[in-house]
Amino acid sequence: MRKLVFAAAVGVLVLAAAPSAWAGPNRADTYYTVQCTDRDENPTVNESVDAHAIEQGGKLGAIANFNANHEGWTCWVEGPFHN
Repeated sequence: MRKLVFAAAVGVLVLAAAPSAWAGPNRADTYYTVQCTDRDENPTVNESVDAHAIEQGGKLGAIANFNANHEGWTCWVEGPFHN
């Protein structure tokens, strides 16, 4: 029984850590980066976004809505980047 509980716990930890290992600068797919500045022109947010989210998924519309509803903040998309 202990072996089963231990194996389940290890499996949960591996699944929880996997998404963070797949994201970031070591991406193998095409991606865009969303950049933002606050009211004082300080860079605040950087987010890597899968190319499909920009090209097919409406992410540009979501960024436009964010800009419209957050006065003084400016967000834009840079890319695509290929690794």
